[in-house]
Amino acid sequence: MDTTTTLTAAEVIDRVQAARALAHQCEVEQLYMAIHWALLHPCRDEFPAGWEDDRGLFSAGAPLAGPGAPLVDEFAPASFAAALGISLEAAKQHIADALELTYRLPRLWELVLDGQVPVWRARAISRETHDLSPEAVAFADRLISATPSKIGLVDAARLVQEARLYFDPDRAVADEEEELARRGVWIRHRGNPATTDVVMTLDTPDALLFDQTVGRIAGELRSLGDSDQLDVRRARAVGILADPQYALDLLSGRDAVPSVGTGLGAVNLYVHLDPDQPGAVSIEKLGAATDQLLTDWLTRYAAAAGGKVIVRPVLDLSSTQAVDQHDPPSAMRELCTLRDAYCVFPGCIRDSRACDLDHITAYIPMSEGGPPGQTNPLNLAPLCRTHHRMKTFTAWDYKRLEDGTHIWTSPTGHQYEVPPISRRPPRRT
Repeated sequence: MDTTTTLTAAEVIDRVQAARALAHQCEVEQLYMAIHWALLHPCRDEFPAGWEDDRGLFSAGAPLAGPGAPLVDEFAPASFAAALGISLEAAKQHIADALELTYRLPRLWELVLDGQVPVWRARAISRETHDLSPEAVAFADRLISATPSKIGLVDAARLVQEARLYFDPDRAVADEEEELARRGVWIRHRGNPATTDVVMTLDTPDALLFDQTVGRIAGELRSLGDSDQLDVRRARAVGILADPQYALDLLSGRDAVPSVGTGLGAVNLYVHLDPDQPGAVSIEKLGAATDQLLTDWLTRYAAAAGGKVIVRPVLDLSSTQAVDQHDPPSAMRELCTLRDAYCVFPGCIRDSRACDLDHITAYIPMSEGGPPGQTNPLNLAPLCRTHHRMKTFTAWDYKRLEDGTHIWTSPTGHQYEVPPISRRPPRRT
C-alpha cells in the first residue's frame, strides 16, 4: 500500500466502505463453501460430526446443527479446518453456523445475503437456536427477522427464549435445571503466571453468602494490619478459604496461623529452566516467570502440601532409543510431549498431554512379523483422539522430517506443513 498518495476524505470513506463490502462477501463465500463441503460429505453411519465433551470424546446426540439440518461425516470438519488453518472446533462451528443459517434460519440468512445483517452477528444468533425444534426455530426466525435494523444479540437471545417457551412451556423448568447443572468452579490462566482467574457458578444464595464471607475475612485482614486495597484483600481471603482451619480461626477471632504440613494437596507445575537465561523460568500452560516468583510459591505452598517437592529428571530430546512393544514407556511419552507441545495435525491446538501417541508408520505386532524398534521417538507423534481416529480410518497420511516438521497429505491430495512447536523455551544464541 502506498501511504504517500494523498486521498481526499471522501475517497477514504468510499474505499473503507468498499473494503467492508468485500470483506462481507468473502465471509459469505466461506459460509457457502462450508455448506458445500458438508453436502459433499454426508454422514453414512451412526457417527455424524458433532460436539465433543471435555475429554475430547464424541458426545452422542449432539450433531453440529439442529433438527432438519443435514448430518455431516465425522471426519469432514478436519479437512476444512486444515484448509482454513483453524482448529477443529472452529471448523465445526463454522460448518454448524452455515447449516443452521441456511436450513433453519432462512429469513435471517436472506438478510445476511442482502448485507443488512453482518455475518458475525448472524453466526452468533445461530448458536442460540441449535436446540430448538423445527417449529420453534421457524417462529424464532420470524421474530428475529421482523425488524432487520434492530437485530442485536441481546434482543435475539430474548426472542429465541420466547420461542422456546412458547413451543415448550415445560422448558422453563428444564432451563432452571440446566442452569443448576452448570454449577462449578474453574481456573483460567492468562498471560502472566503471577495470577490466575477463578470463575465460579454457584447457587445464587451460596454466591451471596460467599461474597459476605470473603468480605468478612478481608475486613479481618485489615484489622490485623493489611493495608492493601479492598480487592487485593478479598483475593487473599479466597486463598485463605483454601485453608479451612486458618479461615475458621480468623472468623472466630482466635490467633490465626496458616496450616503447615497438613497434606491439603499438591500443585503440579511443569517448569523449564535455561542455564543461558538466569533469573527466568518457563511454566507450562502459564508462561514465563521470574525465578523469584517460583521460589516464593515453593516456599509458601510446598510445606502446606506436605513438604514434598518432586524434581523430575531432565530428558534428552534427541534420544532415539526404541522399545519392542506397542505402548511407549513413560519417559519416552514425556520426551514426545516435551518435543511436540500440541497435536501435530494442521491447525489443532489440543495440548499434547491430553493426546494419544500415534505410530506414524503403523505398528505391526512382533508376533505378526513386525520389525524391531517400531516404538521410538522418531516414529511417535501426539494426535488428539479425533485426529488419531481420522488418520487410522481415512486416507489422511503424514510423515515427520528430520527437523521435526510434520507433512500431512489430505484425501484430496493437498499438503499441509506443521512446524515443530516444543515446550522447551528457545535457547538464546
